[in-house]
Amino acid sequence: MPIPKPKGGETEQDYVSRCIEAIYDEYGQEQSAAICYSTWREGKMNKSTTNRVADKINKLSNNYKGINLSADGEVNMEEPCWNGYRQYGTKMLDGREVPNCIPIE
Repeated sequence: MPIPKPKGGETEQDYVSRCIEAIYDEYGQEQSAAICYSTWREGKMNKSTTNRVADKINKLSNNYKGINLSADGEVNMEEPCWNGYRQYGTKMLDGREVPNCIPIE
């Protein structure tokens, strides 16, 4: 039987009880509990980690729109702007001078 997934708004206790009941015959008490608690934690970690990463990417994308950034967040000065953007001087952003990339019209 497949391992059930947590439902939206379900508490940890409710999920673990439902999960153990669903897989008990196949895995037994201890193994079922371990699987269910692990599945609960995995689901919570994936959501929070994904949200933090997505928030950081969105912030960088919005603040540095049009600017080529390297993996460590530094500006690529050889090609400072994305395709479809051109540099029009510089600007101060987060306390540092960066290229002012504007869309090509």
